[in-house]
Amino acid sequence: MKSFIRLALGLTILCFYACEKAVSLEDYTDSANATLYVRTMAVSTSEEEDISYPIQVYVFNGQKCAALQTITDESQTLSIPLVEGNYSVLAIGGASSDTYSLPTQANAVPSMEITLQEGKSHADLMLAKSNVTLVDGGTNTLTLAMERKVMQLQSVVLEGIPSAATAVSVTISPLWEKLNGTDFAGETGALTVALTKETGSRTWKLANSQYLLPPSDSPTAITVNVVKSEGTSSYTYNTAEQLEEGYKINIEGTYTEAIGVTLGGTITGSVWKGEKNISFEFNESGSTGVEDENTGNEGGAGEGESSEEETPVIGDIPAVGSIYQGCYVLSVSKTDGTAEVLLLSPNPKVMSYADKIESDAALAAIDAALPDCAVDGISGWRLMTEEEANIVLQHRTSIPNFDKSGKYLYTNAEGELRVGTIQTTVSNGWTFNKGDILRPVAIIQIQAEE
Repeated sequence: MKSFIRLALGLTILCFYACEKAVSLEDYTDSANATLYVRTMAVSTSEEEDISYPIQVYVFNGQKCAALQTITDESQTLSIPLVEGNYSVLAIGGASSDTYSLPTQANAVPSMEITLQEGKSHADLMLAKSNVTLVDGGTNTLTLAMERKVMQLQSVVLEGIPSAATAVSVTISPLWEKLNGTDFAGETGALTVALTKETGSRTWKLANSQYLLPPSDSPTAITVNVVKSEGTSSYTYNTAEQLEEGYKINIEGTYTEAIGVTLGGTITGSVWKGEKNISFEFNESGSTGVEDENTGNEGGAGEGESSEEETPVIGDIPAVGSIYQGCYVLSVSKTDGTAEVLLLSPNPKVMSYADKIESDAALAAIDAALPDCAVDGISGWRLMTEEEANIVLQHRTSIPNFDKSGKYLYTNAEGELRVGTIQTTVSNGWTFNKGDILRPVAIIQIQAEE
């Protein structure tokens, strides 16, 4: 149930006007023939649903601000004298003058900017807007529903971070930078929050929750920055999931030397919104696809990236169709004496999970099974993409230990988990059953010997 501001509008006749005239700011008080009573009421006793104070109440007559007053707590009632006419009321909750730059009554307009002061962080910002007509001698009652305009980064927990790390932070972008009235504006903002290391462990956490305006575009980039003496490594996930105001974000991540950074997260809504779940994987090689699962109606996709460049192996560059350290060579891309080589694992894994398993549970089982398919000396093993599955299709008759009738796991162009046969074409299925085949790929860099 939402929180409400109840605006009780009572009209008291003070005088009559014989003709129309231009109205100045002073006229709203000096010639008032109506009174606007404003009080707040929290319908729910839940802490999450309480109204955010202070509340700045702007009353507009056209483009002029007829009144500006502040409600500091639930017990306070405002009394605003006005002349009869048409008004719009904008109420801004949680906007302290110490945190936000807000216009004065003299320069406020209905589309006024609501911006953070430099160096400040967002509060639990709420807004409401409505129109009302005050008629001489009449009584008007207006109820406004306060709605949150922010998301909340509630928790971030990253485990297994290398002990050499001196600082860890998380960046979310692009974000809306401000509000013009009740509309979001500015599209290049970002929030970076520093994490705190737990004493005696390799776990870094968010010390305090943070409020932030929602993303201004999709995909949204979530970047983990790990600072070490040799430099900063950044791992970025891009999701097509449309994140919105009124949601809480909880991110959990685990760093593993062999696989890279695997992050899982949930976005849970308050009573105003539904519930969304997202999961994503960051890989050290910078060339892996990302498995993304969303249990709601919206889908996400992303690509793992690392700022660290992989050190090339010095040696002979293998040919497509040959065997390299037991792995089948699917493709070779050469640039200035260095080749990017796509390898197919020689160790397929037949999955033993339950029939019709949900994709998030299937992804967890796949992550756990990847080490069983790995080859010593080669890291970065991951699910093949649909594009790579089509390369496998071209070589299916010459790949050792290849089950042409089996159903292979891969990710589609949107980064979603799929399963299908690789026969005359790559079929596209999304029902996962016991017996699905995991046969991962890896990309390595090889520099030719001079």
